[in-house]
Amino acid sequence: MTVSVAMATYNGMKYIGEQLDSLRTQTLPPDEVIIADDRSTDGTFEFCRDYIARYDLKGWRVYQNNTNAGVLKNFREVMSRCTGDYIFTCDQDDIWMPDKISVMMSVMTERPEIRLLVSNYIGLVDGKPVKVYVKNLSRNDGEVIPVRLQDSGLETMRPGCTFCFRRELLGKFNVMDIDSAIHDAMLWMYAVSSDSLYLLNRHLIFWRRHENSATGIPFSTYPNVEQRIRDTFSTEELYRKFLDAAEGLDIPPHNVRFMNEIIDFQRRRRDMLGKRSILRTALFVMMNMKYYPTVRNALSDIYAMIFLRK
Repeated sequence: MTVSVAMATYNGMKYIGEQLDSLRTQTLPPDEVIIADDRSTDGTFEFCRDYIARYDLKGWRVYQNNTNAGVLKNFREVMSRCTGDYIFTCDQDDIWMPDKISVMMSVMTERPEIRLLVSNYIGLVDGKPVKVYVKNLSRNDGEVIPVRLQDSGLETMRPGCTFCFRRELLGKFNVMDIDSAIHDAMLWMYAVSSDSLYLLNRHLIFWRRHENSATGIPFSTYPNVEQRIRDTFSTEELYRKFLDAAEGLDIPPHNVRFMNEIIDFQRRRRDMLGKRSILRTALFVMMNMKYYPTVRNALSDIYAMIFLRK
């Protein structure tokens, strides 16, 4: 049983020292830490190289891409270089709790049905904890609960820096991949569609939010009605791709049925949005609440119909 940490970096000098310190001081050290630097210009690569040498960190390696590949390709490449049975994905600017690896590995080794385990986190802005309004995020009781497709569809509800997954999940990229999707979204979708995604209600990292990371979208920048109509087509296409690859992705029959329901829901939602009726929208939302990933998503349809019509 070996553990890998996959980190992608790019111009992260401001915070990366704290992140590396939190990895180095884990109560259960990882067997390897693989750092992929995407042609940083601020000294991040050199800092990581010198950090590894300073502490003589066995199993830690850093390499720099020949060209700037972008975050999507960089993360996928660094994950592919990991050799561990279990892989943790890691950002360059967060802070891990000292027992993050130990606690999550204890769950993973005891629960073979879990392919992807995600934890809760504490939001950090300007060095101070902040309230983040996400379902179950405030819980810190240690309970492990399943995350089902019916809970939020294919919507990713935790960031990749909270992930621990079995190596076998990487093989799903060979079954069905979406090049434009970030790695954590794909891993989440593979796991939730196969009923192998679980949430550990424990705060195991400080997830840093700053000027270069989006913490949320205010109502004023929500998609207008026309954009929402276009989005229904892309959502349909996403679910169809998963249905086409259902056997290779181990999607059980009840999730296949739900995916077909989502496709039908998007068709009906598109027709509803096209009517440009506030009353019709409100009634539709109330009758189809179970198909919206979150209550906020549902209410935003009504908001858009009231304020963002053309």
